[in-house]
Amino acid sequence: MLTPDGARYWTMTEKRVARPFHLRWLQPFLCRQDERRWKALTWGSVAAVGVLTAIYTHSPWMACVAFLPGIAFSVRHPVLVDAFGMALALGAALMLSVCWPIAIVLALLAGCTRETAPIWAAVYAWNPLLLVGLVPVGVRWLMRSGPDVLDPKNAWILEHPIKASIEFHAGRWTDPLLMVLPWGGLLAGITAFTVQTLVAVGLGYSQLLVATDAVRLYQWAAPVLALAAVAAVPAWALPIVALTVIFNPWKGPGI
Repeated sequence: MLTPDGARYWTMTEKRVARPFHLRWLQPFLCRQDERRWKALTWGSVAAVGVLTAIYTHSPWMACVAFLPGIAFSVRHPVLVDAFGMALALGAALMLSVCWPIAIVLALLAGCTRETAPIWAAVYAWNPLLLVGLVPVGVRWLMRSGPDVLDPKNAWILEHPIKASIEFHAGRWTDPLLMVLPWGGLLAGITAFTVQTLVAVGLGYSQLLVATDAVRLYQWAAPVLALAAVAAVPAWALPIVALTVIFNPWKGPGI
């Protein structure tokens, strides 16, 4: 079953869609209305996020981030751009110290996938150079968008994102089941108190101010929180952290 976002991506090859969805054109262009392509690219991206996070943190145990509910959500709903965008952003961050031209290309592709992905690439790499990926976002922003393809309620959400956030998150900003516990043992990374970690977590949660979803937005900070957890937790305890992520009884649906 398509999510509301998924329905917009599915129709992008046939008609213009509303902003910001019209900015996220690359994966719909590649996958069209072919369910097999969406599953292959999205599922492969979820796996890639796990592998790349393990490389990023120098710990194979941190591949567990692929099981975080906000990331695994894309396994059940593959017609989404989050996993592909995150994989590109993390790939760009890793390539920056290896081959910067490839990192730039990946950042540009990330910007064609999701408008926030280049910002995350810069946070993952802790280098503003990857903000160059915002160039295609700016170009696409100048192109005409269309009306929303869903019902009036969803059109209202797009037109009034802050009001929609207030309505959908009313009484839930302090709900640990939604805002905290889906992290599992990765919460240990908060104790590192690095500037990068605080920026990543702050950026992740700030997205909720203009959106109706929660977990699958703030868990874009997962690679940085995993990096911090590796620094904060003894090596012998990292398998325990991974198990609490994979088998977290409070992970929720990831929305």
